[in-house]
Amino acid sequence: MKLKYPILKKYLILTVLVCTFVLILGALFFYFSSQFREKFLQDGKSIDEYAKDMVTVCKDTEYRPLCYEIEVPKLVNVLSTERIFDVIRKIRVYDTEYLYCHVLAHKLGRYEVSLDPENWLDAIAKGPTDGMCSNGFAHGAIVTRFNHENLSKEEFESALPDLSIACEQREGYDPTDLTKAICYHGIGHVLIHMTLANVTQSLQACNTIAIKNDGRDYMRVCTEGIYMQLFQPLEPEDFALVDMLPYEPTKENLSQFCKDFSNSDTEYGACYREAWPLFGTDIYSSDGLKLYCGQLTQNQNIESCYVSVFTIVGRHGLSEPEKMAETCNGVQEEYKGMCFSRVANAFPEENPDLIQDGVAFCGRANTRTSQDECYTFLASVASFNFHRGSPAYEELCSTLPTEFEAICRK
Repeated sequence: MKLKYPILKKYLILTVLVCTFVLILGALFFYFSSQFREKFLQDGKSIDEYAKDMVTVCKDTEYRPLCYEIEVPKLVNVLSTERIFDVIRKIRVYDTEYLYCHVLAHKLGRYEVSLDPENWLDAIAKGPTDGMCSNGFAHGAIVTRFNHENLSKEEFESALPDLSIACEQREGYDPTDLTKAICYHGIGHVLIHMTLANVTQSLQACNTIAIKNDGRDYMRVCTEGIYMQLFQPLEPEDFALVDMLPYEPTKENLSQFCKDFSNSDTEYGACYREAWPLFGTDIYSSDGLKLYCGQLTQNQNIESCYVSVFTIVGRHGLSEPEKMAETCNGVQEEYKGMCFSRVANAFPEENPDLIQDGVAFCGRANTRTSQDECYTFLASVASFNFHRGSPAYEELCSTLPTEFEAICRK
């Protein structure tokens, strides 16, 4: 279009030049401010300061992990989720006894999804990719998306396809096999919320979601997630969920409860072993372990009970390896190697920075047979816990004794 008035043409050109300059200036400002912010956060003054503040606030409390669970989530007002996990890593540098952060990560996952519930699949991808805090972030994210839903049967069925892919690899999300397994466990937590404590319907949904066409089967971890949600409520809505049951499970009525809310020996076994919180500290002694898992029959899978409890003992006792080794050395011989294996694996599962501690734990076994079983197990699960070729994978394989490193790299 030819402008009739030269003065308008002049001002138009000037306006375009000014706008272009402003856009370029704005882009440069955004870039350099972002770069400054990145440097500010990474070079210590921010992440370090936040971590030191948390340690200072919690240092004199009776139970520091609980204090961190209260204080660290407050950082959502100033830091992104990814940065808060950087703070948690730094906290662990200054407070070396702070090892179990699953509940804290759970809260962060809940918050992230609450910002945009419809894009919950994207929120899951914002969590740590190394399994940090036992993937509590993914648990919290998935539960939050669905635990307030009052779905009709049709709505529930229509939600299953999304749940079926929530834990699977996609653009921007590359989970390890361990992350996938724990994620499907988290879906079990979700299902019992979505069905308003309908255990049978939840178990049927697990069957739909957790068994894959390529032969992978996450049914066990999904089932355990359903029962775990009933025995380990954390938030008010979790307790409200338990109130929806015909009666509350207790240590005294546990056997009847698991009969009433299972359809097979396998489901009964999952129900029983997820009820460990009802037994308190009894499961932390070798005699208590034997008494607890000894209540099951072989068809209800006694071995799975020991695997679960050894894992729990490991997760909650990472700061007391001597005590855990005493427990493992005290169990009956047939389960000793399993105990050391599962406790040792709890170290890298909870925090890849603890790989060397996990390998060292195997050496605390008082028999060579149990030590070798422990090393072999760590070697066999290295590619399950971590991506092959990743720094954590390489560290785990190279930290193992030479003969077991070869097994690790197969």
